[in-house]
This record gives sequence, C-alpha cells and structure tokens, in this order.
Amino acid sequence: MRVMFASCFLFPITFGKTPIPNQNSYHLEVIFDLTRQTCSAVCETGTCDTFQFMAKTLKMKVLHPGGLQATKLLAEKCKISSDMIVLDVGCGSGRSDIFLANKYGCRIVGVDIETETLLKAQAEAVSNCLGDRVAFRLANANELPFQDQTFDGAIFQAALIFTNKTEALRSVYQKIRSGGFLGVIELAWKKPPTENIVTKVRETLCAAAINTETHYDWIRLFRKCGFEVIHSELIDHKFSFSGILENEGLLSSLRIALKCINDEFVKKKMGQITSLFKETGEYLGYGIYVARKK
Repeated sequence: MRVMFASCFLFPITFGKTPIPNQNSYHLEVIFDLTRQTCSAVCETGTCDTFQFMAKTLKMKVLHPGGLQATKLLAEKCKISSDMIVLDVGCGSGRSDIFLANKYGCRIVGVDIETETLLKAQAEAVSNCLGDRVAFRLANANELPFQDQTFDGAIFQAALIFTNKTEALRSVYQKIRSGGFLGVIELAWKKPPTENIVTKVRETLCAAAINTETHYDWIRLFRKCGFEVIHSELIDHKFSFSGILENEGLLSSLRIALKCINDEFVKKKMGQITSLFKETGEYLGYGIYVARKK
C-alpha cells in the first residue's frame, strides 16, 4: 500500500471563470490534508517494475498502451469536443490531458495520487498556455471529490488495473452526466492465459498487469457497472523507438536512446520488455473501449 504524507495541498480547480464544483458547492477550492489520506494499489510499491522503470529511469511521460495514437483514437471514438469537460482518472504525468486539450479544445481535469507528479503536470500545462483548460486534482479513483453528474465524460488509460475495477467504475459513473461517455485504454487478454504466461507478465511487466481482463470480460464489466458499450477493439502491442519518438518528442527520445546504448541495466530491461511482448503476443494486447452512461 502506498501512503503519502505532506502538510497541506491547495488546488484551485477553475477554467477561466468556470469552476469545477466540489462536493461542497460553496467552495471553489479544496484543501487536501495528505496526512489523512492513504491510497492502495494492487501491487506493493517497487513491484511495478516496468512502469517505474519507464517513469523514473527513462523519465517517459506516456506509459499507456498505444501511446498518444491510442489516445487520439479514443478521443475520436468518444467524440470529444471543445464544449466538453472531461475527467481523466489516473492521469499520471498529464501528457494525455495536455494533448487532448490542445487538439480538441476540451476542458479536462486529471486526478491521480502522486503529489509531485501532479505539480509537474500543472506546471507543464501552464507552460503550454493551457492553464485555463487543464487542471489537476489529488484524488483516489474510488473517492472522487466532485459533485455527481459534473463531467461530460471520463477516461482511464492503463489505470483501472491498479484499482478495484468495479468500485472505480461505479464511482466514475456517478460523476458523469446522463448520456456521457466512458473511454478506456487497458491491457487485455486476447484469450485466457496459461500459468506460464501469467508468471512472465507478472515478473517482467508489473504485478498489477495480471489484474486485467479478457477483452470480452472488460465489456461485461462495463455493462455490469451500468454502461452501454458502443465501441470495442482489441489491438496488438507495438513497442518501438518510433512510438517513443512520437510520444516523448525528439530530445527526450534521443536521451532515452543514449541510455539504451550506454547503460547496461537499461539495455537489458528494454530487451526484456521487447521479448515479453513477442513471447506473449498470442495472449496479451490492449483494448480500446467506449461506452455511454444510460
């Protein structure tokens, strides 16, 4: 379990003159006392080897399957537009939120449980002149600090596997307006995996990765939580340098490439990841799902 400690954390959530209401509609700002907040994860701190490796060692900002190309496809299937307010649950670095606000003009609120990551994300949004369209909130997926039916839609990108999936989906359901969308990009089993495949994924990728579902079980789960699934597709993993270049930009990609050449640990780890996706390609891919709140 991950526990975060700090004194106080002030996040004003406003877009120009339009506030995002909190549970208490009289307040336009929320103070988070992190000494009272604990957040749990499927896997213990330090066991999410590949995600930690990409985020901390390589300092990559786009970690979800398919990268920004998948985010673009998801946005188009969700029909995200400039008149929408979108919730991104498990936003991480916020790179996808900045991408969506810049490309589609939507207003977006990203929530995550990592204080330092959110501060950096907010700074990057401001530096991209998107401070009036992108905001970040420290929050647990199961305890979202917003009034019900606040958002036009919500997205998860490689975040549901780190949660109690049913609880997180039902929590988000309450915050979406009637007819609003749910967009999801998640790891998905193409078919039930063997014990050997599960072990390889758990040990090489991440312990939480085995908390994923088969493609059709994801669809059943969304329906169980009250959503009507209107689009679903299963895609093969393509882990390549060209994908890193598109997601991270030229300078960051060159830095990553140099690490792969000069750092034996990085070279070995990248080789393990590449081999994993080749060895498990028959079983493991990722899904893109779009649903509507009934």
